Amino acid sequence: MRQDLTHLLLAAAITACTVSSAFAQNAASNKAVFAYNPTGVSVRSFFEEVPLFNLADAIKTSTNGSLLLGLSMECSLWTYNNVSANGGGGKNSTSARATVRAWVYVDGDLATPDGVVFCERLQALGITLNTGDATDTITIELFLRTKEANHFNYFKGPLGPVLHDIVVLVSGDVQCTDNSGATIPCPTGVLAGFNTGTFVAIGKSVLTVEEYNNTNLR
Repeated sequence: MRQDLTHLLLAAAITACTVSSAFAQNAASNKAVFAYNPTGVSVRSFFEEVPLFNLADAIKTSTNGSLLLGLSMECSLWTYNNVSANGGGGKNSTSARATVRAWVYVDGDLATPDGVVFCERLQALGITLNTGDATDTITIELFLRTKEANHFNYFKGPLGPVLHDIVVLVSGDVQCTDNSGATIPCPTGVLAGFNTGTFVAIGKSVLTVEEYNNTNLR
């Protein structure tokens, strides 16, 4: 599943020149690149290899130059469990997990590290009811929704003195399990006036790219 991410802003480089002259330069003379995506990925239970950034001919490195790529993004996780137990039925439990990962590619090659987890939550809920009356039932519901901003640096190099394409792919998924650990469809509902479920989403994101000539990974 891929989503057309519009409003992608590619700003010009930071150089020793003034700001006005930096914006007049082409990518071949860039020493740094800034890209902004205000759209992100909407709330859903699954998305795979969605292009968050796709920058062609973004920056040119010098001979044996390397790139440090900093990815920052807002990350949303929703998790919801509901558990029912009958009297004398022992313990019952469920779990909900939500994860968002990101990959950075330079010229089609994966940058280091691979598949960084930007946000993840595992939520488990258990209930035990011992009343001695099999007709008594108790239900406990738990819903969590969070949003956080995260940053991670990626590295690629050394590279040749050419213009480089940069692509950032993101994926998100959820998984819910029952008392035995078997995967089940994630439940949804309404709790205290909130629509509940287990979902993932990405908000605003920023990509910064800089050239470095000193590295211990040659």
